Formats: sequence, structure tokens, C-alpha cells
Amino acid sequence: MAKTNDILDKVEPVTSDAVTANLPKFTKVQLVQSQKYVHRRDALNALLEDDKTYAFTEVDGILKKFDKGGK
Repeated sequence: MAKTNDILDKVEPVTSDAVTANLPKFTKVQLVQSQKYVHRRDALNALLEDDKTYAFTEVDGILKKFDKGGK
């Protein structure tokens, strides 16, 4: 039976780009109209680009950065 360290050595690390690529993406309009961001609509309208799609994790990161004082 293989040792745990041997198995872990063979597993490739998952990059955030790879994770984000597999997540569903939404347009600015879809996100602004979603119930998830009902209280953040004004911020989303100001921060997101019209012609780009975003995963929830990306939007959450953008909002978190905005809340800390950066755009």
C-alpha cells in the first residue's frame, strides 16, 4: 500500500486560476439582479465591467477589496 507522502507528492497543486476556470461565470447584469447581492447592487454597478463575466469568488474578492478602501 502506498504511503501518504508518496500519494501527496504525486498530486499536482490546484491553482486559483484552475479553480476559477471551472466555476460558473455570470454577467454584471445577472449579478446585480441576483438575490445573493441584493444589498450590494450599487457597488456592483460601480465596480464590475459590462462586457466581462465573473465567478462568485471573484465578485466576493472585488467587494472585499472595495470594503477595505481600494477599488
